[in-house]
Amino acid sequence: MAEVIDRDTDHHTGPSVVAWIALTVATLALVLAWLAYNRAGEDLEQQVEQGVEQSADNAGDALEDGAEETGEAVQEGTDAAENAADTGPDGVDDGSQ
Repeated sequence: MAEVIDRDTDHHTGPSVVAWIALTVATLALVLAWLAYNRAGEDLEQQVEQGVEQSADNAGDALEDGAEETGEAVQEGTDAAENAADTGPDGVDDGSQ
């Protein structure tokens, strides 16, 4: 009979050397890009801060608009319910309000 040979050579439990090299190169590229952008005369930190503030303002405005629309919808629903309650079972207004 043929002999079965198990070649389980993958005994590594942690990240490989190639993964560490890729992580190091990616980190260096990010640092160099940040430095190059700041050297161009723009301050990236200020731009990020301004972007976050603008997004927060826009979210607050959208929340206020949504609250106003919800309030109007609730009022319309309440009015419709009151009008429906004013009519009796036969569809005639029973006069109570």
